[in-house]
Amino acid sequence: MTQVVPVELTGMSDLFRDLEEYVVSLDRVLSRIGAGEDPLTLVNYVVEYKLPARLARAREFVGDSLEHVIGAQALEEMAEQVEAYSDRK
Repeated sequence: MTQVVPVELTGMSDLFRDLEEYVVSLDRVLSRIGAGEDPLTLVNYVVEYKLPARLARAREFVGDSLEHVIGAQALEEMAEQVEAYSDRK
């Protein structure tokens, strides 16, 4: 049985626009790096366009929407399953 997660239209529209920007921009940046441009271009994009803060807002929007349906505990368990970057090797 499929569950439906109700979301606010404005929030979902904003999320879609941001994701579209990230996909297109990262494709362009990585293509340029592949063609020999300085890899610092990626860092500059991430910093100049405030990606960490914008992605955190997107995560909050999705997380809040999911939490209303699956509950805080299930959301926490889901979050614990991610493969996050670590300096440890």
